[in-house]
Amino acid sequence: MHTKSNQSFWEFLIAGRDARTHTIIAAAIHEFAGAATATSDTATAMASITRRKLDGIFIDMGIEGALNLIGSVRRGSSNRLAVVFACAGEHEDSSRLLNAGANFVVHKPLDPAELATVLRSARQMMAVERQRYLRHDLALPVILKTTERDEKAVTLNISRGGMTVRCPQSLVPGSALHFVLELPVGKPVSGRGEVAWANTDGQMGIRFYLVGEEVKTILWHWMEERTIPASS
Repeated sequence: MHTKSNQSFWEFLIAGRDARTHTIIAAAIHEFAGAATATSDTATAMASITRRKLDGIFIDMGIEGALNLIGSVRRGSSNRLAVVFACAGEHEDSSRLLNAGANFVVHKPLDPAELATVLRSARQMMAVERQRYLRHDLALPVILKTTERDEKAVTLNISRGGMTVRCPQSLVPGSALHFVLELPVGKPVSGRGEVAWANTDGQMGIRFYLVGEEVKTILWHWMEERTIPASS
């Protein structure tokens, strides 16, 4: 069996209209071995955040709805723990932005050296979140138990945050369930989750929300032993 390797670069989104701010941030991200896409308004930014998994999100507080965008990120699903960088005006109150959910605040006009320092400080936070979402391509039998019935399924991939399964009978998104996952060695591991999504091909995304110590010590360790290191 094989697992997907870590990405070789960090993925960022830049939300803002200021061309100079965008240029400075994009250059800092490039030096950080990252890649960035840009949006000019909060609606487009939120659509991108909903579709993609991101490591970091830069939000220019000068765009309309910027503060609400931070809140929407934190209330979302896959990117709610992404690192948010608020690009504030020179005299804007940093504490207000941090309380709203930003992890870092940088003030305009932006200083490339300060941006580089902030990105280095954020690296560990981004690495922890990426590890949580690293998907391992694994085909393992799993039983999904709801209050109505038990369903036998097979995993397509697993991460620390959840798993994708193929199941003859799809469950309704939002359904709570108990899962029992069979490993090739050792005893089964179990936990609780909910159906995040389902499609017409019999595939479902299961989001973990309660896993026991046995999952952390057995399943996580077993998966990580099969991780292919990212190429340098």
